[in-house]
Amino acid sequence: MKYRRLSKEQFEALHEAFSQFLASQSIDQHKWADLKAAESELIDRQLDAFSDLVWEATLRKTVYIDHLSPGAYFGFHAGQQSLRMVGVKLPLDLDFNAPETWQWLETHWEDQGVSFYMDQKPYARPRTEILFELIEKGGVLAESDNFERLSKSFPS
Repeated sequence: MKYRRLSKEQFEALHEAFSQFLASQSIDQHKWADLKAAESELIDRQLDAFSDLVWEATLRKTVYIDHLSPGAYFGFHAGQQSLRMVGVKLPLDLDFNAPETWQWLETHWEDQGVSFYMDQKPYARPRTEILFELIEKGGVLAESDNFERLSKSFPS
């Protein structure tokens, strides 16, 4: 297995796609029920194969990942050749999901204890592996909003 098995909730949300995946392998609902009762190793292989397929497709399409923690935001832009990161740490445990935190940053960006980060590196390993690691460490798939907002607010 290249990534990790999807959670029960993720499988439930992807029920229709999983059914199509099984159908593409000539496994219908009745055959699946029989397999579940008798061949747990084959079931595990099917669950793992589908999970890898979903992860691979998702990671290939991923462009932005946000990593938020109290008082910190790190955004990642996943280009095809390199990963760009922008980040900020605050001296307070403010929540970057709240608009007030961004407003606070606009007026306090020069305060002591406010640190900005920016970096860009080419991928040293396959792009999808690096993005998966970021997600496993708490990153979430995101739109460009926070990344672009912080990129534009960097002090000159």
